[in-house]
Amino acid sequence: MAKSILGFLLITFCSIYAPAQTSRFSAGVIGGLNFAELEGNDLTDYFGLNVGLLGAMRLSKKTQLGLEFLFSQNGEYILPTYYPNIQYGKIQLNHLEIPVYVDWLLSGVRNDKSYSLHLNVGLAYARLISYKVESIEGIDISEQIIYSNKEAYLGRVGTTFNLSKKIGLNLKATLPIRKEELDWTLAARVVYVM
Repeated sequence: MAKSILGFLLITFCSIYAPAQTSRFSAGVIGGLNFAELEGNDLTDYFGLNVGLLGAMRLSKKTQLGLEFLFSQNGEYILPTYYPNIQYGKIQLNHLEIPVYVDWLLSGVRNDKSYSLHLNVGLAYARLISYKVESIEGIDISEQIIYSNKEAYLGRVGTTFNLSKKIGLNLKATLPIRKEELDWTLAARVVYVM
């Protein structure tokens, strides 16, 4: 499964990157952190990586369609079917996250050296690929956590502030599209467009 997903990502990225020499397509890399309340009351109880590849296709002067392939840690996307009622220590939830979104240029000039501000709205697919959970005493309790469903669909909204033609800062919020009581996962990322 993991090999087929990696193969798909490689083929997709190459097909996006190949025509990136034209102004209609662009590709890049993303790196940053997720912040989520996995348990407890604080907004930033847990954080993890949010890194991957970005492809975009310009639809008009002010809109583009974006697609990302991300390795995303500690997002609160999926609730376990069963977990023990204990105090938790280290938690590491590893997801494959594939967002598709529309990006609107709000101010500035796209593909210029000047600053620009964008709004991103879309949906994402997330799949839990692995996890490791420890109690507050440092005991591995991963086998006690049961996930009957490892997939989720997410709503996503964000904003990107481009500092230059190639580098931007992106803030995004993600919320699972389910009736379960899950909170927002926030991400702060740097975007580099090739």
